Amino acid sequence: MDLYTISQAWKYLSWLPKFILRRMFSKEKLSGMVYLDIQPRNTSARVNLGSVASTDVYFQIINMSPFEIELDRAEVEFYCAGVSLKMKHILKHSYASGQQSSFIVSEEISEAKANQIAKFYSENSSSITISCEFNCSLHSFSKHNHRLEGVNVQYINENRRNGTQQTF
Repeated sequence: MDLYTISQAWKYLSWLPKFILRRMFSKEKLSGMVYLDIQPRNTSARVNLGSVASTDVYFQIINMSPFEIELDRAEVEFYCAGVSLKMKHILKHSYASGQQSSFIVSEEISEAKANQIAKFYSENSSSITISCEFNCSLHSFSKHNHRLEGVNVQYINENRRNGTQQTF
């Protein structure tokens, strides 16, 4: 059964009073109905080690709840080449019931951390931890995913920092 069919079936419950819906859909249940993961195809994260170093992490979200939800904020910790990069996402996004979407969390990388990543990027695996706060007509709730492994990181300009850049 696809998400569109599930969301349509739940619309028939919209006539129920909110206090009953709150009992049926606890914060934990709503959290379990939101699929949140790194983007599965192509690049999950991009690390640009150019003169102004930055990182972008791509997430996929699927709202399997019968209600519209709003991503209020997210905190991301990206472990990359032995370095912990902490990022915040404070833009609000709304997701309709059954909607599949994505969002990007971006941040600049300090000079020292960029040099460390350039030195060890090929020797270490990467992982991501994300904590999100959502708003809904029934409850505000949290969603936490700890240690998402298998991050497909694309490194750009890594040679600019490790001394192997060719000059002409």
